[in-house]
Amino acid sequence: MNPPTGWETGERNRSLTGQLDRWYEENEDLGKAFDSSTGFVLPNGATRSPDASWVSQERWEGLTPEQKGTFANICPDLSKRQ
Repeated sequence: MNPPTGWETGERNRSLTGQLDRWYEENEDLGKAFDSSTGFVLPNGATRSPDASWVSQERWEGLTPEQKGTFANICPDLSKRQ
């Protein structure tokens, strides 16, 4: 379990998520956007959950159903961690 963030981090995260969401809404066909609750299994086996992330449609569609499991086995094209 992670401790809560302070107000400054929460404010930055809200801004970051909002900006990504606005961009994604205009470019949905380019890929998938994810929030801070999304975990990804990286090539080194580590599971990480960035504050905001995006994966291109081409890379996402290249994953098998198994690779898209609960935690997708992919390193996001864009990820931001405060």
